[in-house]
Amino acid sequence: MTKPWRRVATAAVATAAVAALVGCSAQADKPQTDGDISGKITVWTWNAPGEGLRAAVPAFQKLHPGVEIDVQDVGNPAIWEKITTGMAAGGSGLADVLNIGIDYMGNYAEKFPDQLVDLRDFGADDLAAEFPAGAWKSGSGPDGQVFGIPYEVNAAGFFFRTDLFEQAGLDYSAITTWDELLDAGVILKEKTGASLFSMDKAGTVGDSAGLFELLMGLQGSFYFNADGEITMNGEEGVRALEIIKKANDLGLVEDVPGTWDNLLVTLRGERDVATSSSGGWLSGVIESEAPDMAGKWGVAPPKAVTAGGLTGAVNGGTYLSVPSSSKNQATAWAFIDFALGTLEGQQLTYEGGGMFPGFKPMLESPGFVAPNEYFGGTKVNQIFIDELNQDTPVVNYTSDYARALKAYVDVQTRVLLNGADPKTELDQAANQVAQQTGRTLASK
Repeated sequence: MTKPWRRVATAAVATAAVAALVGCSAQADKPQTDGDISGKITVWTWNAPGEGLRAAVPAFQKLHPGVEIDVQDVGNPAIWEKITTGMAAGGSGLADVLNIGIDYMGNYAEKFPDQLVDLRDFGADDLAAEFPAGAWKSGSGPDGQVFGIPYEVNAAGFFFRTDLFEQAGLDYSAITTWDELLDAGVILKEKTGASLFSMDKAGTVGDSAGLFELLMGLQGSFYFNADGEITMNGEEGVRALEIIKKANDLGLVEDVPGTWDNLLVTLRGERDVATSSSGGWLSGVIESEAPDMAGKWGVAPPKAVTAGGLTGAVNGGTYLSVPSSSKNQATAWAFIDFALGTLEGQQLTYEGGGMFPGFKPMLESPGFVAPNEYFGGTKVNQIFIDELNQDTPVVNYTSDYARALKAYVDVQTRVLLNGADPKTELDQAANQVAQQTGRTLASK
């Protein structure tokens, strides 16, 4: 338990030495970076992640008596506007610790690179090997800056109705690719009347792109590559949308508006839909919201798009970051380091909020992987761990994710409702995003 605090102390000694050499003197409004873990910090987050962080506070305060930590539930999505407004104002009014979603991290890193502390100054790079490489890099800057430590790391969960597959005489475990899954979906529809997927065909919410993003991730791709070039219309994107179109053309997609209530109706079995894909967090939602469906839902890694391909993908996540405007950076970092970078802190945080961690010692700790009777005795956490251990790509959301997402959802709507051609539509969308953003199209 001493290593994290030694890292802070080391950074503090280096900072003090430089200050002495240049003859600087401390000023009252200078951010606290000298390793003195004291005073008060505020944390901006929302409901469940906030509960997790609050659970770690008492143990942290035992290590550092007198420290005050105010964990504030700002709300989601309200937190994004509040953080963005603060950064645009030069950091004015921001908390000391910010809970940032993976889809916003790239935006902040590109538009406000000076507004986030490079946590390498506190020795954060010592933690890199303790987290999945893809999740770690998605919280980093172009020059290796560490702008955030992974808090919630969501591998893709693929949930299926075991009772419906059994009723159709199908062995779900024997299916290895998405083409085989669609073939099975045809049989399942004939035997049970159930749809294979549900989708918001009109694209009323951003989550309408969830299946496309999963299929892209399983091919090691996304809307943008690591250099920020547009890749949504590449071979992988076209293949992903062709799979979705084929499923729709076969009558396997039930049109369901993308609301939370509609998701719960599906999970409770009140609508005959055989699968649901989401982040690993959905396993807990199913258990709590659909208790009568115990034994009727199974969970497995997603199928490969191509034989022998990836069966794991990152499905979102969040980070804890320190804004440059914080006047108590050392304490802010120390709390992040304890909550996410120590086994004691991670256990408390996980038990308090249920956010799936990326910290490897936590994933390897006794009892973390255990059979889940709700899902038929499946070791659910092991599935997600195995996914994170695959060579999943860095997901580069960039500052233009919202534009790419809107362009794609419009494409998907035309493909599903009007039968438009996936490649033609994706090419047009990619050119639209290029014109809007000034980004270049990746060479094919």
